[in-house]
Amino acid sequence: MDKSSFLNYYKTILEKVSFDKRLLEKEYKKAKELLEDPEARDLDSWVKSNGLANKIGAFSIDSRSERIN
Repeated sequence: MDKSSFLNYYKTILEKVSFDKRLLEKEYKKAKELLEDPEARDLDSWVKSNGLANKIGAFSIDSRSERIN
């Protein structure tokens, strides 16, 4: 599976688990760890544009491991 397929896969997963904040954060973190930097940035943009960023409060949307202060 190529990287763009992983990106699309995680977009689908995040849409499906968006009802549960904790599960959304967990899947988002897994996606950020797997994806390369360009795909991770694309995922961040997608998360922001789809209104999911406000649900992912424990993790920074712009960094792989930094926490939001």
